[in-house]
Amino acid sequence: DEEDEEDEEDDESEEEEAPPPKKAKKAPAKANGGGDDGGEKKEKTFSCTTVSGNEAPKDLKKAQSKKLKSKEFLEKGGRIEININGNKLTADPREFSSGGKGWYTGGKIEMRVNGKDIWAQAGINITIPGSQEWK
Repeated sequence: DEEDEEDEEDDESEEEEAPPPKKAKKAPAKANGGGDDGGEKKEKTFSCTTVSGNEAPKDLKKAQSKKLKSKEFLEKGGRIEININGNKLTADPREFSSGGKGWYTGGKIEMRVNGKDIWAQAGINITIPGSQEWK
């Protein structure tokens, strides 16, 4: 009889410890950066014009995977400067924890909105596709 009582207690405690229901998963973000917009495409709110005016090749990662060596990039990649409405950010070449190479800069910057000065936080990652393969 004791075993029956223990089994009943185990059954009861298992019921009490049932995991909470899982949250519903969000729909994947759309390529245009929007969530559920009723099927309408949102207007792109950013642009990128390259120095040459050309678009990047389709197989960029593969095309660049053998272009440089890590040491060559880190030594000769050069410091970059980015100007955001008069705020100057600089970055030296680096290797990210993922093994990819590029530049990172960021910090608090001053912005003027509707005649008022506000502070904003900038974080800029510039990564080089294919650079994880550089040895």
